[in-house]
Amino acid sequence: MADDLTQARVLVADDAPTVRQSVRMTLAGCGINRVDAASSIGETRRRLRNGQYDVVLCDYHFDEGMNGQELLEELRHSGELPLYTIWIMITAEAAYEKVVAVAEIGPDDYLIKPFTSQLLSTRLTIAWARKRFLKPIYDRINEGNLNEAINECLRLQKESSSFRNDLLRILTNLLLEAGRLDEAKKLFEDILTQKVVPWAKLGLAKTLNRMGQKSKAESTLQAAIVEHAQYVDAYEALASMYMAEGRLNEAMAIFDKCLALTPNNVSRLQKAGNLANMLGDSGKAKLLLGRAVTVGGNSCALSAETVLQLALAARREQSGGDAEKYLRMAQDIVRKDNTPANRAIGHIASALYTGKTDELAAVATQFGLPDFTLEIGVSFIMAADLLCPATIEGEQANPANPPYSWLAALARRFVTTKQISGMLESAANQRPAWHDFIQGIGQEIGELNNQGVKLMLNNQLGEALNLLMPAAETTHNTRLMLSATHASLKYLKAGMGEAPERKHLMHRADEFITRLQDSIEEGVRHTLRQDLDELLGGGSAKPLRDSANLPRASA
Repeated sequence: MADDLTQARVLVADDAPTVRQSVRMTLAGCGINRVDAASSIGETRRRLRNGQYDVVLCDYHFDEGMNGQELLEELRHSGELPLYTIWIMITAEAAYEKVVAVAEIGPDDYLIKPFTSQLLSTRLTIAWARKRFLKPIYDRINEGNLNEAINECLRLQKESSSFRNDLLRILTNLLLEAGRLDEAKKLFEDILTQKVVPWAKLGLAKTLNRMGQKSKAESTLQAAIVEHAQYVDAYEALASMYMAEGRLNEAMAIFDKCLALTPNNVSRLQKAGNLANMLGDSGKAKLLLGRAVTVGGNSCALSAETVLQLALAARREQSGGDAEKYLRMAQDIVRKDNTPANRAIGHIASALYTGKTDELAAVATQFGLPDFTLEIGVSFIMAADLLCPATIEGEQANPANPPYSWLAALARRFVTTKQISGMLESAANQRPAWHDFIQGIGQEIGELNNQGVKLMLNNQLGEALNLLMPAAETTHNTRLMLSATHASLKYLKAGMGEAPERKHLMHRADEFITRLQDSIEEGVRHTLRQDLDELLGGGSAKPLRDSANLPRASA
């Protein structure tokens, strides 16, 4: 961040040459001359990716589809826009005030055309002072030190009354992100007793959801939507909650409302399209995901998984040419961002492109990795359905060999509810033998877990561990890992086991608690972590895997 506003580097993004020139001249009148320009959404992305700007003046309306607000949300979510950068929206639409009033991610300010040099100078000066004031917090966030960032917020609150609302919004979000849910809940409630603020209501709902208070979270989100009909972030949070609970059709209905309000949001188009694919609506999936690809262009928000899902939808709709194009695109994304998840997607794309199942066998070795998601698992089954020989009537499942060995591993890894089992079954398309096999494996997992829990309740802790731990270690099923962690901690608290066994159980409990993040209620996970820390004797929240006394957890 430049030391002085007159030394700031500014990017002007507008598709009208006359407007770009006019804004450049207005900035010169404010003493700011380090100015670059972008004429499209794509060019704006490239400039921000390749250069550092202190200020972005972006038009709200672009002819190519995505608007400035949707671009801002994308760049904030992807982390491509630094926290220090000032973003001012320029618009001729007075109605934008209603949009920004309920935007979870809003600009630092906005200007209605036409505006004077004096007005721009005043708004920039205020925004610059705000960023300078908040810089100590941003520094701690960029270091990844959330608790120190929270301390900076509290320090600045005591030292100055300036930018109080900005501080409160940052502080509540940091408390939520740091898992300090009780503090976040109290602060959100305090804010709402003084004034009904949309972002605080959304934050409270997210906090309640993470605390396991699902019905309260749902009613809070529904109330927020009633009060602010354009509150797309509240719609999206509600859709995400429904998806987590397996209420997929309800989630789809909410995404439809979201996209009616923001039809070019790449992230929402991808989520809705992938959900449509899971629900078996390949036509709708192809429409939504195709729109995401068209609008996304060179966006890093466009994922390889989305493009793979689009290729699968095209294949199911018998659009071979489109499918090949999207498969090549997915492989291009994988080459640029070679993460473990993307490597799995790349293998699936290669299998579909070549028509050979050898690549699927390579993916099967990655089923247990933390980055291998349910969505990738669904894509895998859809690909296997397209590539494997047709099943015959009365076919007997052979779990020792593919494809049944693959289906068994995926069902053991992911099935925790009937809804998730249904998602995997739907991916199998018109193969009753696959449906029944996946369903049967899911039932086995449920019965095994229930048997282990029953043993725990009867205080047969050794027997419970002997049943649950090997299954959790081999499947990494969320439900089994949670039960195995409970059993381990009960066993250890009871003082049972010799030193090597106790060390192994602490190691496994740490691994499972880490992997369960975002998969179980935050309050439950926090309690498990506290119990483990007490057993370690230090009460430290530091992950056990960093301890020199224990072996490193395997993936």
